[in-house]
Amino acid sequence: MLIQGTSISVTYRRIEGIKKAYYNHEDLLKKYFNDATVLPVPDDAPVDIPRIIIKTLHEHAQLNISPTAATFVVQYNEGYEKNWELASQYIQERMSSVFSFLNILTENQYEYIGVVSNIIYDDIMENGAERIVKTLLNSDKIRNIHDINIKYTFVENDHIFVNIMLQNARLFKDGVIDDIAGELNDKNQTAESIGAIIDINDRYGFNNCPSYHSDSEKLMEILSSMGNVINHKLKTLIEEGAY
Repeated sequence: MLIQGTSISVTYRRIEGIKKAYYNHEDLLKKYFNDATVLPVPDDAPVDIPRIIIKTLHEHAQLNISPTAATFVVQYNEGYEKNWELASQYIQERMSSVFSFLNILTENQYEYIGVVSNIIYDDIMENGAERIVKTLLNSDKIRNIHDINIKYTFVENDHIFVNIMLQNARLFKDGVIDDIAGELNDKNQTAESIGAIIDINDRYGFNNCPSYHSDSEKLMEILSSMGNVINHKLKTLIEEGAY
């Protein structure tokens, strides 16, 4: 199993003066992050535009901060892509610094927190679409299928959504350019595996409870749930059709 990358999103009520707040508290991020790029974005610009962009010290990850959300995006290598425990530890350490900054501004109250991981299930390297049809749709009537994606949504602990989207993933030779006609042909394809997008968040609680608020501790619960899916449930779902 290959963990390609993970993104963590923290959503909160609008913070006024987020750039000034960064300058006042930037030392809280120095352990794991480089100096920030503070963008010359006017205060009345749309809130989804980041005001602050910060790369980690070795540039494996990037933190984007807007007035209403912070997003931390990680790409893995050097063995982290095969080991969720290492990846999770990396996230926890750096997000602890992020929360030390954000908690000053939010009093540790957030709307919801989400974690999304992109996976290649490389235990299967051929006929990914057919394997999904056979195992998950349990059908012999669907033939000659080229691509498929299927999404499951579960609720855990009365407040967490676990979304799993499975699709066949075609892998090609190095150097193939996908916007050139004819490049994505069968001769250039090396494998057809199964890809998974695992999206776990506590928005179910936010959607259903008027008084709900998340906090920094929820990230640990979500990362634990992500580990359970990556290390156990994903294999069972793909190979046995059970969850």
